Amino acid sequence: MVAAVRALAFVTFFLVAGASPHAWGQAEPAPPEYVPPGHEPEPPPPSPLKWHIAVDARLAVPLGARPAGLDIPVGWGAGVQITRALVNFGNLRFGLGADFAYQRVQDSHKNTISMNDLPEDLSHMTFAGLLVFDGILGRFRPWLTLGGGFSVAQFNNPSLDNVTPEVHTTAVLPLVQLAAGLGIEIKRNIDLGLGGQLDLTFNSPSVGQPPVKPFEPGLFSVRVDVGFRF
Repeated sequence: MVAAVRALAFVTFFLVAGASPHAWGQAEPAPPEYVPPGHEPEPPPPSPLKWHIAVDARLAVPLGARPAGLDIPVGWGAGVQITRALVNFGNLRFGLGADFAYQRVQDSHKNTISMNDLPEDLSHMTFAGLLVFDGILGRFRPWLTLGGGFSVAQFNNPSLDNVTPEVHTTAVLPLVQLAAGLGIEIKRNIDLGLGGQLDLTFNSPSVGQPPVKPFEPGLFSVRVDVGFRF
């Protein structure tokens, strides 16, 4: 009789314990996003694409007072940029580069004697070394550059009456350059970008009556570029 009672108690204990959701220290399953200690995923490696070479076409807008007769509001230009990433901060990088560009604003006037159309033009040929901050964020390539160099600037204004003297001025000016933009990868290692660039020049000579400094404060340009990364 005693043995039967003990057996019945033993069976009852296991039935009650098995019915309890927390029996035997059973825990709820871990959430899917749980990562055990020591198994954290490693960050993605830095992009192997360090070099970037781009060519661009641009619209150039003179800043400040313009010489008399140069009434056209916008000119044209083209440029080449070469950059190299040196230090990675996750998907962001710091590097160095160089920018070479030619920008020109040109108007046309008729000579009152010969009735020929004569050009009046203002141009900058710029060379700048750059500090480059950029990123590779999926297909997007934001970038910012800051640099300095010089501009070989030229201004030509013909005589329209064969009496007023012509003006031909060339100067080499210090240059500060700031640019920013965004590229989008359209094909492996090839991106298409849009950006804005500010070329500030200083120490311009004065020309004309009333006198103006045709090369100050510089140009603002809107760039469309195609780049290759490797």
